[in-house]
Amino acid sequence: MALVIGIGNLLIGLAYTGLGLLSAWEAFSLHRYRGWSRFGIGFSLMAASCGPHHLIHGWHALAGEGSSWPMLAVTVLGLPAGFTFVALRFETALGGRGDRPFECSHYTAVALGAVFAVIVGSLTGWTLAHPAAAWRAQAMCTALGLAPGGSVLGARLDVASATLAANLFVVVTYGMVGWCLADYQVRRYFAERAWSLSGVSLIGVFFTCALMHLIYATEALHAATLPFDLLGIPASVYFLWVVRRVHSDSVVDWNRRPLVGAAATPERSAPWR
Repeated sequence: MALVIGIGNLLIGLAYTGLGLLSAWEAFSLHRYRGWSRFGIGFSLMAASCGPHHLIHGWHALAGEGSSWPMLAVTVLGLPAGFTFVALRFETALGGRGDRPFECSHYTAVALGAVFAVIVGSLTGWTLAHPAAAWRAQAMCTALGLAPGGSVLGARLDVASATLAANLFVVVTYGMVGWCLADYQVRRYFAERAWSLSGVSLIGVFFTCALMHLIYATEALHAATLPFDLLGIPASVYFLWVVRRVHSDSVVDWNRRPLVGAAATPERSAPWR
């Protein structure tokens, strides 16, 4: 169990880190031609938080910490969607086809969505049936009286409570991002009768990522992830704001701005000349 969870989280962390660096490089190198991509910047900030978080979690899981059956289940559940999105993204970066539409009846899509929702709901209920790590034995009885039982930085900052709050916060924001992406895919299907492979895989990535943070918040929390968990709060808020604006069609990003090259003489004269 620990081996699968550890390697799975290391792979997820490497994927997030690589995608974040790729998005940051593309946003910086192409901004003169396509403008600044708000979605790319938001995705890079989100990956800067999630990537190191999963790398640290995977390292601790390989050491035998933070392993449970719900974490194993959500890791296995999220890997196919993550691998699909990463493969399509790097295929695009290497000049390949990248995203592609695929046909699937809405009956099949509803059935698969219902199965996914049942699995996510079952794992959520299984997780919430156990007390969170930050709520376990906050005080211990010693010979000198009551002493705090959690990890403490100084006298004011409770690491376990701060990490718990930060992870629960991104559970909500990442869940809302996944909902916006799912709603867009449904509307696209009824308009074009096709699904986007990268869009569907990204929906699975964000829903399973939110569930993974929920399960992590109920297990042994590590102080090493706290800086990246705190970074995830503003990063997830900004990314959710960008996704909401793109979803409501109130912002012009790279998805609606064509490439603008340097001025040059056209290959042939205009047809009306």
